[in-house]
Amino acid sequence: MARKKNDRINRKRIYFLFILLLAAFALISYRLVNIQYVYASDYKSDANKQHIDESILDAKRGKIIGRNGTELAISLIERTVCANPNFVKNPEQEAKILADYLEINVDEVIEKLSNKELGFVYIKRKVDAELAQKVIDLKLDGIFVQNESKRFYSQDFLAASIIGFTGIDNYGLSGIELEYEKYLRGVDGKIITDQDVAGTAIPNTHQQFIEPVNGNDVFITIDSQIQFIAEQKLEKAVNEFSAKQGMAIVMNPKNGEIYAMADYPNFNLNNYEEFDQGLYKSLCTSFTYEPGSTFKIINVSAALDNNCVSSDQYFHLPYKIQVGDREIREIFRRSAIDYTTKEIIQHSSNVGAVTIALSMGEKLFWESMKKFGFGELTGIDLPGEERGLLQNYQTWPKSTIGALAIGQSISVTPIQLLRAVSAVANGGYLVTPRVVKEIKIGEESITFEERDQKVKILKEETCNQVKDMMLSVVENGTGEAAQVEGVKVCGKTGTAEKANKNGPGYDEGRVITSFIGFAPYEDPEVAIIVVIDEPIGDENSIWGGTVAAPVFSELMQFSLQRLKISENYNF
Repeated sequence: MARKKNDRINRKRIYFLFILLLAAFALISYRLVNIQYVYASDYKSDANKQHIDESILDAKRGKIIGRNGTELAISLIERTVCANPNFVKNPEQEAKILADYLEINVDEVIEKLSNKELGFVYIKRKVDAELAQKVIDLKLDGIFVQNESKRFYSQDFLAASIIGFTGIDNYGLSGIELEYEKYLRGVDGKIITDQDVAGTAIPNTHQQFIEPVNGNDVFITIDSQIQFIAEQKLEKAVNEFSAKQGMAIVMNPKNGEIYAMADYPNFNLNNYEEFDQGLYKSLCTSFTYEPGSTFKIINVSAALDNNCVSSDQYFHLPYKIQVGDREIREIFRRSAIDYTTKEIIQHSSNVGAVTIALSMGEKLFWESMKKFGFGELTGIDLPGEERGLLQNYQTWPKSTIGALAIGQSISVTPIQLLRAVSAVANGGYLVTPRVVKEIKIGEESITFEERDQKVKILKEETCNQVKDMMLSVVENGTGEAAQVEGVKVCGKTGTAEKANKNGPGYDEGRVITSFIGFAPYEDPEVAIIVVIDEPIGDENSIWGGTVAAPVFSELMQFSLQRLKISENYNF
């Protein structure tokens, strides 16, 4: 009996051991399948990370080059202090030494050097060569220096919001640097080598070199000298009238090339982080405002083009007019007068402008404004453009058409308005503004001159009539301060009250003064807008014709000379 009992126990033990072996075999098989098949790629990747080292070779970012060949943005080689924490023997001691040399926080350095899970950390990026050499001479364990590209802007403040800047990793963050990132950036290269467990390269083993592809040079339409004068004149006007800010654009009305696009105040591209971020975006494309009397050009152009009025038509104009629930008055006149359409523009008559708008009616007036591009993006090749605001005529209260006639109840950007008025200058075509002329790609190049087709929006006859009216504004009207000796200049003044901050209506103490125009009259090749926001002074001296027009005059004269358009004229 005892023997049979022992046999049963032994058989149970054998069965148990057999089952245990089966379970162990199944577990091993499961692990093998996972390792060799299910998670094979993950393990292979981890293994490669341990014995393959990849060193990034930075691509050199392309240059940004001005119209006259000035290199406005280039890349310099700087040194970056790095560390491999696995080779740092005394993190606290080395951190104190590095913090003292590099003027950085010692606790942050200790934390980086103590993290043994990391094989690479930045200690301080983009230091000058002399300081980097001092760190090298220290011969600290695990500390090394590598080359890194740093963006440098040769003209500091010049065209800052247009050129834009890059971040610490050389990616574009604003302006052309952002808009044309894919062309400027290039493609980083690599050096791939085999390494041992300590991270040391193994000699005579596999090594792969992938050469970086440098970025492409971008040639822009900005003329650095016209840009400099524009910024200089704006700064002078803003300071003279204690204004909030100013902006100016100089453009070729025939093809949309921007010669200058200036804001004041502006910022230094080489230390942009020290300035208010609100300065980073160009006011010329992002600042929206009610244009005031400069918009009368659009109003009259639309009415003439739609045969609602004629250029020599007479109007009997009282000094005030009721439109819906709003009464619109003349600023200086207190009696009725007879004006032609031309004289309405010449003397900037509010009642006359309203009368002309009413001749079109709401639907036709709105459709005409849409043709000029208001309420839409211009398509300029810069990030952050605003589209302004133009409400559909079906939602207008009765008074809106009267407000729009004198440049109220609509918001525009300076570039929108200059683009629209340029259609008068060029014979009726709406062009697309642009700041990039060409991109060099190796031996070839991409040009943008014919990127966008011109859209015909006005008859040539209409343009010639409006040009005559704008000429009379400068020669005998509200814009005499915009005259340029020896050249016939067309223009229009604007003085617009700003909307109340705390409710409906307008704040009489806050205005935007502006002047817009083009020259020469015979064949316009330069169009300019100047906007000065909230100038301060005697109420009888703060007008578009007294604040913005003189800036326009000086900028127009310099631009004509600089572009050699002035050779046929006597300054």
